[in-house]
Amino acid sequence: MALRADESLQLSRDQIVAKIEQGARKRRNMTARELLRAYCAGELPEPGQVADLLVLADLLPTDDPLLVGQTRRSAG
Repeated sequence: MALRADESLQLSRDQIVAKIEQGARKRRNMTARELLRAYCAGELPEPGQVADLLVLADLLPTDDPLLVGQTRRSAG
């Protein structure tokens, strides 16, 4: 899906989490929580390969259940 520069894309919390979960399982064979935990701990090899998923996670509020207990790092 391509967007023009003047368009925006809106995703619900469930859609964001589903995209992270699907990408984490397909590309890293791990859950979204495992992916984010490894990233936050500095233990995720080659995080640039999943940068899109990390950016999506940055859209979630800090108290989101997927992020609770993790120290957030900036994906960008």
